[in-house]
Amino acid sequence: MDTILAQFRRILNELIDEKGLSTKELSHELQVSYFVLLKWKNHCRNPRLDSLLKLADYFNCSIEFLCGKTTEFLNYVPNRSCPRFGDRIDSVLKECHKTAYQLFKNTSIKNSQYHYWKQGAEPLLTSLETIAEYLGVTIDYLVGRDG
Repeated sequence: MDTILAQFRRILNELIDEKGLSTKELSHELQVSYFVLLKWKNHCRNPRLDSLLKLADYFNCSIEFLCGKTTEFLNYVPNRSCPRFGDRIDSVLKECHKTAYQLFKNTSIKNSQYHYWKQGAEPLLTSLETIAEYLGVTIDYLVGRDG
């Protein structure tokens, strides 16, 4: 089974091909480094949330579609007012009747990662997948983009 990063790479390349874009054109459109975009396309670099949001908004799809968690591509209309992840994670944990301690204990998420997010750092795709699966929500819901 492909990892989420392999799925992300495959789908990103398909979306770029469908649009007929060059890597340079897309990096300019997204205001993302050309070399970072190349790494996403070729080496499965683990993208951060802010980059996932840019890509999903640009391609008008959900993050779940972008990373291969769903095959539904229904002209997704993004909610552009996503809260800071450091704030959002606490509200989703509360909704799911879980604590940060339970998250650390039952997943590979570290206490230090959580504290970085609380200070404004952006989580990586693989961390988002781990949390979403643990809580039984979609990645889009977890980040406040859906729901």
